[in-house]
Amino acid sequence: MRMAEPGNTDRNKQLNRSLVLNIIHKNGPITKAEISKELELTFATIGNITSELIETGAIKVTGYGQSNGGRKPALYEINWENNYVIALDVGVTKISAAIVNLKAEIHARCDVEMENSQYDLTFIERVFKAIDQLLSRTDLSHLKIIGIGVSAPGPIDEESGKLLSLPNLQEGRNVTIKQQLEQRYGLMTVLEKDANAAALAEQWFSNMQMKENILYIFADQGIGGGLIIDTRIYRGFHNGAGEIGHMSIDVDGPRCNCGNFGCLEAMASGISVIKQVKKEIRRGASSSLAEIYLQDEKQLTLDLIIQHGKNGDPLVKNVLDQTGRYLGIGVANAINFFSPSQVIFGGQMIDLYPEIVKIAERTAKPRFFSDAASRINFTNSSFGFDASLIGAAAIIQQKLFDKPENTIIK
Repeated sequence: MRMAEPGNTDRNKQLNRSLVLNIIHKNGPITKAEISKELELTFATIGNITSELIETGAIKVTGYGQSNGGRKPALYEINWENNYVIALDVGVTKISAAIVNLKAEIHARCDVEMENSQYDLTFIERVFKAIDQLLSRTDLSHLKIIGIGVSAPGPIDEESGKLLSLPNLQEGRNVTIKQQLEQRYGLMTVLEKDANAAALAEQWFSNMQMKENILYIFADQGIGGGLIIDTRIYRGFHNGAGEIGHMSIDVDGPRCNCGNFGCLEAMASGISVIKQVKKEIRRGASSSLAEIYLQDEKQLTLDLIIQHGKNGDPLVKNVLDQTGRYLGIGVANAINFFSPSQVIFGGQMIDLYPEIVKIAERTAKPRFFSDAASRINFTNSSFGFDASLIGAAAIIQQKLFDKPENTIIK
């Protein structure tokens, strides 16, 4: 167990508070004596911290344990309904906002489309619209909302809270989203890449062991990757880690929106599926989508294309199978480099066509270098379409448990 360092009272207090919150989150309902034993801190220290956390509403007494003589000991657990976060998921096709409690339960939500809007709004105005409409739909006291978590495609500057050169979301480039949200709503705001956020959601809210090293494949309109090592997001230099979508798969492959050629994203993403189906229809391939394409090609959304594939369209089925094979090659490369214990797949592509994970796994496993890699577990996200939205809530939850003084302790 990580212990507080001697010689810095304020830092020790903050660290001990974080440790107590985490142990209650992990093992609650739990007594003060059990917390003291687990953390090797004095009973008096635990008593002071639990009293403080009770006063702020972060934890609550949920019952009483067995007595060993004398009064029955109080049992403590997280006060799940006393703190909420605004989760904001910035996607290529829409912006989703939700009020989420600390159990990842959605209290209210709102979606704003990025296209076909009746309003001529800038990117940040659409973000404001999503949150404003969300807040108007709930009677929850705003005093219970402790922060805003933002999940967005990379690359981002996590420290300054700025969206950078987003290849598939041009209007979001260089937007200082953290600063503008904090100014408008007066709430602590944290920005994270969508794949990292989705990986955090699995770590915090699913049945997964916290110690798992995770490779999260976010296969959506684009493709992103999230890495968690020893319970922490691995960011790399300037937040550059995990960009599996821009791993080169084919030196002579199609041009990616990032400007490179043959990226995994250009060959195995939602955007690439749409492009490939349209290309084959133009070349005369037989498809149940041909008439729709000729009437209005904008109607060929990923949802519609995959639905036709499920209904037996041979063109779509071939494109999806090829997409799964390319995805498997990219995953095999990442596993040979990183060797995680768990590979989790999420995003719109996975939700609409779960079979693609099986195709990717069959393609990847023969390409593993280490024998141990064959024991790596492949699984789908626990949160379906909402993986990165719940991930946005997980961002704030991790901040709360790491540094409660910045969120619930004023």
